[in-house]
Amino acid sequence: MRKYLSKWFIILIFGVAINYSLLAQEHLDNHPKPATDFTVKVNKAVYRQLDFADSTDFVEARRGFIATLDSGIIRNEGGKPMVNLHDYDFEKGESPVSVNPALWREAKLNNLNGLFKVVDGLYQIRSFDIATMSFIETSTGYIVVDPLTNAVAAKAGFDLVKKYVGDKPVLAIITTHSHGDHYGGIEGIVNAEEIKSGKVKYIVPSGFYHEVISENVLLGNAMMRRAGYQFGASLPHNEFGTVDAGLGKGFLGGGSSSLLEPNTIITKTGERLTIDGLDIIFQLTPGTEAPAELDFFVPKYKAFCSAENATHTLHNVLTPRGAKVRDAKAWAYFLDEAIDLFGDKTEVVFPSHHWPIFGHERSIKFLEDQRDLYKYIHDQTVHLANKGFNMDEIAETIKLPDELGKQWYNQGFYGTVQHNSKAVYQFYLGWWDGNPANYNKLPEVEAAKHYVDYMGGEKAVITKARESYKKGEYRWVAEVLKHVVFANPGNYVARNLQADAFEQIAYQSESANWRNLYLVGAQELRETNKPTAEISGRNRSAKFLQKLTVEAIFDYISISIDGVKASGKDLSVRFIFPDEAKNLLVTLKNGVLHYKENKPDVLADFTLTISKQKFIEGLADRARFREIVLGNDVKREGNIFKLRELFENVEKFDPNWNIVLPR
Repeated sequence: MRKYLSKWFIILIFGVAINYSLLAQEHLDNHPKPATDFTVKVNKAVYRQLDFADSTDFVEARRGFIATLDSGIIRNEGGKPMVNLHDYDFEKGESPVSVNPALWREAKLNNLNGLFKVVDGLYQIRSFDIATMSFIETSTGYIVVDPLTNAVAAKAGFDLVKKYVGDKPVLAIITTHSHGDHYGGIEGIVNAEEIKSGKVKYIVPSGFYHEVISENVLLGNAMMRRAGYQFGASLPHNEFGTVDAGLGKGFLGGGSSSLLEPNTIITKTGERLTIDGLDIIFQLTPGTEAPAELDFFVPKYKAFCSAENATHTLHNVLTPRGAKVRDAKAWAYFLDEAIDLFGDKTEVVFPSHHWPIFGHERSIKFLEDQRDLYKYIHDQTVHLANKGFNMDEIAETIKLPDELGKQWYNQGFYGTVQHNSKAVYQFYLGWWDGNPANYNKLPEVEAAKHYVDYMGGEKAVITKARESYKKGEYRWVAEVLKHVVFANPGNYVARNLQADAFEQIAYQSESANWRNLYLVGAQELRETNKPTAEISGRNRSAKFLQKLTVEAIFDYISISIDGVKASGKDLSVRFIFPDEAKNLLVTLKNGVLHYKENKPDVLADFTLTISKQKFIEGLADRARFREIVLGNDVKREGNIFKLRELFENVEKFDPNWNIVLPR
């Protein structure tokens, strides 16, 4: 009997060892893979599709170079490195097989960094950040256009300008639109008091502040998590990781960002401002690349700033990080209007990303081709929708005509034709394609379990997926294995194989967005989430919140309310901010928070008189909130437990929620 028991014990131990070995093997397979033969073939074909002998972009991108940072390192006031311009020094020579050759070319162009003279009186700082910052000379100072994402990069750029062009004061700042890479670094150029006092004009398009709050505060947590995918925040800088951001170099190492209230609003096209003797004529372009955006023309320099409406790439009609859908028809219209308004006088176009377009004829052709790029995608999407094609079918069908599709500045380094056609469809028709089967679908996890069961179980799906992978059918492998992963996130064989498929799609992608998001997806499947809290946290920091209006802060608090938890609550708290001359009655009822300034006589359950700064400190550091509220410099009246009850329903968002794995 003992003999048989020993035999079965040995078999059991052997079986456990095999299973442990197989489990270990599943995890051992979680490393990046080289480009497959299919990917190599796809990428080599790109050389036959586009004119790589055309060096015009390199000539124009290098034109007017003055200097860059000797060290290549941008540090904060404490000496900590924030931006390393050497991160992309590996981008030399021909494209490696793991990078689409067209994207590699764009990446090399975007890696040309430093201070450049566009024309006499107009200078640019390029590739210190994803955006381009411009300096326009007036008689005695500068007008700064789009002061980047973070203050340290903006300051480093301004220091170069002062050193090589002239140490003169900033008289005005123009932020062309409501995206953070065009306003966040403003305090590296001026201080908040200079804007508040009006000493420095801060010029923005109508609706700017509202749209910034809408996009970056209300949806900041969701957008920043998705932006981590779009910009490859957790990826290494190498031929198997991130090589570019499409619009420029995405340095996400840190640095402080600010939002200051503007003091000069452009409300109509044709509006003219004269700043220190220099005329600027503005064009409002709402609903284009941003909900609030403007272009402008500088007659003295015959220079047209196309902001982000015309750049050296096809842009996004709907950004992968998530935002309001843009109007491709309006986008094309405003580019056409710009040609009519300023075209006959334009000798140079300088976008807020990339490098300028030089010469009258080339400038007009650039604007016309970009105009027709968005108009073609718009018109053909609507055309096919009216023929009954759904969103996915349209994305597979639309192809640009050669006269548009062969232009380097129309390539999909950032946006893509497929993604943008879906955005146009969504803009007009919403997410539903009209098929009832797609109207009230099961949630992903529940649907995934049914799919896997119908397909014969996890092993059967994986076996078939491996065969599809060997055939180079990476899109299908990614799609089918999503169901296995969501049905059983502990299946590392499925996770690793899906990651392998993501990786090959990334290697083939012309779009930096696509490359980055697929590579981050692969990374998180293999390693679980890489924290992106540093990026997400920037919008929730005390310094950032301090620059918001009191109303904007309570807008953010209102969307942080857990409606289920707050159900049945009925309370009111008055917040008085003496330093802001604000008196807000805040109510929580029906799971909804409201605030009103026009109810000064309504009796509240509790009244808190506190400085805005102290209130912000408490919001940013909830562990100290009680200590701050009970401080000697804070006044309290009424039932203080109502304040606690209010904030017990304010939920803190997790900046690292799952995307490629079930939540």
